[in-house]
Amino acid sequence: MVMAAMLLVGSAQGQVLTIESWRKDDQIFWDKVLIPAFQRQHPDIKVQFKPEEPLAYDARLEARLSTRRAGDLIFCRPFDASVRMQAKGYLVPLKEEALKNFNLQARRAWTTDDGQTTYCLPVAYVMHGLFYNKKILRDLKLEPPSTWDQFYQLLSQVAASKTVTPLALGTADMWESTQVVFTGLGPNFWEGEKARLGLMEGTVKFTDPGFLKAWRMMAQLKPYMHPQQNSMSNGDIQLLFATGNAAVYPSGSWDIDFLRSTSFAYKKPIELGVFKPPVEHEGQPCHISVHPDFGIGVNKNSPNQAAALQFIAWLGTADFAQLLTDTLTGYFPLADHPVKINDPLGQDMMGWRRSCQDTIRLNAQKLNRVWPSMEEELWFANVKVLNQDISPEQAAQHIQRVHEKNAYLK
Repeated sequence: MVMAAMLLVGSAQGQVLTIESWRKDDQIFWDKVLIPAFQRQHPDIKVQFKPEEPLAYDARLEARLSTRRAGDLIFCRPFDASVRMQAKGYLVPLKEEALKNFNLQARRAWTTDDGQTTYCLPVAYVMHGLFYNKKILRDLKLEPPSTWDQFYQLLSQVAASKTVTPLALGTADMWESTQVVFTGLGPNFWEGEKARLGLMEGTVKFTDPGFLKAWRMMAQLKPYMHPQQNSMSNGDIQLLFATGNAAVYPSGSWDIDFLRSTSFAYKKPIELGVFKPPVEHEGQPCHISVHPDFGIGVNKNSPNQAAALQFIAWLGTADFAQLLTDTLTGYFPLADHPVKINDPLGQDMMGWRRSCQDTIRLNAQKLNRVWPSMEEELWFANVKVLNQDISPEQAAQHIQRVHEKNAYLK
């Protein structure tokens, strides 16, 4: 009996939590800052961060969850991908006490369709925009554009200078064509949430004028991209811009730290600026993609659920919200706690929310509930449009056919 009691005490004090994630680029921040902050308050709980390759994460995590080999804490992608994990019973439903600092809007990306169960704690959102090299624009006497006509003129003038690549954008990895260009820069064409909700309700089609305008915008970008853009990965493109060899880089707030650190690592620090997605006409209402990026849930088969829930509780605190803001530049907390944003680019991007309407990535919620998935089909079509292999009209018709197969609409 005494030996059994000693073993129980030892196991309680020696718990090790493993976090599953696709955030390989952020490992140093979790290992050196965020996890140590938790362990200072909970010295009896050890935590290890084990990220997966981003594009392999979903399939490999599913395999580990189905065979009960997954970690204790699970990074949750927003909406449909995590809905499937919850539906298969892999995640612990969270209680209201854990969610008290998160409003319904913050919870929606990890809440069941009936609104009854939230299965991942909302952690962070990101914002889409276009980074630019201030020196390049200054040398060419150019200003950040506010309309698409101004943007095309800027790209044309950079191209005419024959000094740098006007637009840092590649298609080898494919995902940027959809998650950055189409859904990040397109909302001003289709009026953001109005069209997104209309697609879910079946009252809006991808062949409607707003979506066609977005694809036509994409079809005009190829002349301004690098001549080898077809074979350039996102990493190649980041490097092209961060070393001062491109003028504009469409991306999102998640890239701020990487761009800065890379430019310094190559001893070519660049002066970074950022501007919001252009509108068609001056005075037009603007829409910004403010996207819930990740939540964290508890593996239902974890032998360390109590400790994992303590970690979840810590993620909901004001201390964590500020620490996240200070540590992962460009990731903004989804909790209701007020935070101070010290990064100037983060401040600029946050300021857009005061004058523009929020939306999220177009197909994130419910629209992927079709096979092949809307996400995969958008990657395919959007790369084809960027490479001028198919027309905007062909892309619209193809994606609308995919959309009409969605069981959610039946």
